[in-house]
Amino acid sequence: MSALSFELKRRPTQRLDLSPLVPSRLDGLNRKKIEALSVSSTRETITVGDVFKVKGKDAQCLHFAGTDDRCDKIGARLTGGEIVVDGDAGMLLGAQMKRGKITVHGSAGVSVGASMSGGEISVRRDVGDQVGGVAFGETFGMKGGFISIGGDAGLLVGERLRRGLIVVDGKAGDYAGGRMVAGTIVLRGGAGRYAGYGNRRGSLILADKPRHLMPTYVDSGVMEFDFLRLLETWLREQGMRIRLGGRARRLMGDMAVLGKGEMLILE
Repeated sequence: MSALSFELKRRPTQRLDLSPLVPSRLDGLNRKKIEALSVSSTRETITVGDVFKVKGKDAQCLHFAGTDDRCDKIGARLTGGEIVVDGDAGMLLGAQMKRGKITVHGSAGVSVGASMSGGEISVRRDVGDQVGGVAFGETFGMKGGFISIGGDAGLLVGERLRRGLIVVDGKAGDYAGGRMVAGTIVLRGGAGRYAGYGNRRGSLILADKPRHLMPTYVDSGVMEFDFLRLLETWLREQGMRIRLGGRARRLMGDMAVLGKGEMLILE
């Protein structure tokens, strides 16, 4: 059975709320009912049929083609299945998702995976601010799952991260790991200012020392870490070309708060 696909007809005149287009909502609906679903974000009513060409039948495997940065909330609250996006995605990609997999071959906007609790998100190019951050109305950021970013990320990567893993291949903006409670963030292309600000118990793993290291981190020296080798093995099994090794300089902090977090700078 072919994937249920949504091909954008033209650039939309308003931002689209694509949160209804998830397997749990589409399963059992025929094409006519799917095309009648509202994807409006303003007072003007817009339906799926107005902006997408709908093909295929398998609602557990969704395919979006030709999407751009106005296509918001793709895979929001996803509870299972797979979504593939051949194009760009707007804000709140995979926000508050619980299970499933989302793959974006282009870029994505702000708040990728905000407050997600499980599942996997992969964005091949750049993303906006607050990847793995706090969704509207939530207390914590990402609470589980895995996010991989192939390009650069904006400000506040993993803000209020509670659990889970974020890997950024490119550069990260300021306040990476800001106020993180726990969890792990791997930054392969470096970080901006104030990395680890307010970190309580989380782990920040960096290929290079941050440009502006906060004075509230204490250098504990170079150590061996078996979990780095285990993490490298797991990431390679996910298809990522990555080398973490087993040695890193450990900085403890943020001492301005609980102080049980760490920043590991790879050797």
